Amino acid sequence: MTARFPRSTHRRIAAGLLSPLVIGILLPPSAYASALTPRVINGVASPPYAAASVAIETSGSYCTAGLWKPRILITAAHCVTNEDSPALVSAPSDLIVYPPGADRNAGPSPVTVTEVIVDPQWSKDKDDIAFLVLSAPLGAPIITRMATQDEVVALTKAGALVSYVGYGLTGPSGDENSTVSDVPFGVTERLDAEGDSGGIGTFETIGDGKHGTCQGDSGGPWMTQVGSELLYIGPLSGGGGPPCDDPSDFSWEYGAVASRHVSLINRALVAGGEPAADQAPASVRTCTRVSGWKTAECVGGTSWSYDRCWEAPKASLQKLVEDSWQTVSSTMAKRNPDCPKRYPYNVVFTGDEPEGTVRFRVVLPNQKGLRGGGAERFVVTHPAPSGG
Repeated sequence: MTARFPRSTHRRIAAGLLSPLVIGILLPPSAYASALTPRVINGVASPPYAAASVAIETSGSYCTAGLWKPRILITAAHCVTNEDSPALVSAPSDLIVYPPGADRNAGPSPVTVTEVIVDPQWSKDKDDIAFLVLSAPLGAPIITRMATQDEVVALTKAGALVSYVGYGLTGPSGDENSTVSDVPFGVTERLDAEGDSGGIGTFETIGDGKHGTCQGDSGGPWMTQVGSELLYIGPLSGGGGPPCDDPSDFSWEYGAVASRHVSLINRALVAGGEPAADQAPASVRTCTRVSGWKTAECVGGTSWSYDRCWEAPKASLQKLVEDSWQTVSSTMAKRNPDCPKRYPYNVVFTGDEPEGTVRFRVVLPNQKGLRGGGAERFVVTHPAPSGG
């Protein structure tokens, strides 16, 4: 497995409920809009899945949402929360929604938001998803269902084509002539099979540097057509590189896998007048994958892997057995060009565990490049096999 350092310094997040100073800057939909907000640049006009996309306005900023159920929209959590205090959620009355796929010049919908559902522990790296419950049906959804976690992983491994539709800027964030689009635009990209997450918990796409999302696109739907079904993967969180941001950076996007959020899904379904558990829970994961400073659950099997970039090469793997740490493996890591210069050594451990929960830690002793040493703990959990 090749370690990939997270590109957090290049991420852009669409603004939701912001500080008063930032709100004041965001009010004109121009180049002064926050560089942390995602649009579709050079996108396709009148895209085939336009009816899945909904323009929304928050307190002084713009985002996009996906129409999942007649009375339920899905967007990014950062669109409807305070970036400095993620648990502070926008009041439903602060949100304005437009008809799906419509020209915003025709005016907003009379339908209002009655409830905003988010995970209070969400972060920019995970769980960046929110459900908006509406006062009445906004339209007939064209999305067939959510893709399960297993399906997203399989699609990611295959580098499948996915489609996005949104209402963001139509030019680079640094261009003073860039404005938020009044109509939805679409873009198609491939899921990144070599991404940090592997489609587990979050998904990543690879852009071509010419077509992509930008400010105002956050929260919009990523979808893929599989046979007769239009599968919803999740809302756009952000990304980096051209055509929106730094032209010297790698072009990419990322978002949260929607189907993993079963408790939020069921809350939204009940509030939206839909049967609970209409969406099947994500498949049971039975291993843990640690890669590039990220921890995520695997989809199947009992194997696990630890794959990190560290400052020094010498490392050992220890397992907690009867309240005592026992060394089970050691390694002398090699330099990996995919690791950042500050953390050049790729420390890798793998294993296979039976049913139950096992605690591990990776220990790096005091050595050149790592004064005082270092350590990191992780847990591998395997649920009991279920019948059927």
